[in-house]
Amino acid sequence: MKWTAMMLPEHLVEIKKWKKEQFYDKKRELTEWELEEIEQTIQRAFKMQKLVRLTLWDQNKLHDEVGRVTGTDAYKKELLLDTDFSIKRITLDKIQKASLVDSDD
Repeated sequence: MKWTAMMLPEHLVEIKKWKKEQFYDKKRELTEWELEEIEQTIQRAFKMQKLVRLTLWDQNKLHDEVGRVTGTDAYKKELLLDTDFSIKRITLDKIQKASLVDSDD
C-alpha cells in the first residue's frame, strides 16, 4: 500500500473496479435442455396456478423471485410474475433456473 501515492488516479479507479468485479456472479449460457426444462416448469406452474421460484441474473448478481405466473408476452419476451407485493415483468433472458414451490416449504 505504500506505493498507492505514486499511482495515477485513473489506475486507482480501475483497481477498485477490478476488485468489485471479482464478486460478480457469472451469467451462464444455458443449454437447449436447460432452456426447455425452464419453459416446461413455467408452463406447468401457469396451468396449475402453482408458485414458482425463478433464479434471475440481474445487475451481475443472482437472486430468487417467488410468485405465480399470470401471463407471458411473446412479443416482448416477458413473463408476468405475481409476487406478494406486486406484479413484475421479467424478461426471459434473465431466467437462469425455474422450479415449482411445494406448499410444504
